[in-house]
Amino acid sequence: MSSNRAAQQRRNQRIVVPVIRLTFDGRIYQSVDWSLGGFLIEPYVGTMLTDREFTVDGIGPGDGDLIKLPIRARVVRNSRGRLAASFVDLSDNAFEILEALMMRRRKYLAAKARKTA
Repeated sequence: MSSNRAAQQRRNQRIVVPVIRLTFDGRIYQSVDWSLGGFLIEPYVGTMLTDREFTVDGIGPGDGDLIKLPIRARVVRNSRGRLAASFVDLSDNAFEILEALMMRRRKYLAAKARKTA
């Protein structure tokens, strides 16, 4: 791992709680951990290869409604039933939603989910 990539990973503190859900490739996954930089999910049974870009279609709290929005992501690692991905770029809206997930701002997230339903 390059020192630049390692520094970037240290900059984005991983969060275990609260759990978030993400949807892509027609399935809903639950996070093992996540940050503003990306996420880790398990179990994952897909075949995406390292460096493949894909779109997360929605995101939300582990026990709440999903907010539909596209977020570009890239596979960092896919092995032993775990998928690690980094966010390629975050729109202002996506950043605000991730921040709200971190802060557990349920009313804000519920309002966003209703607008995208």
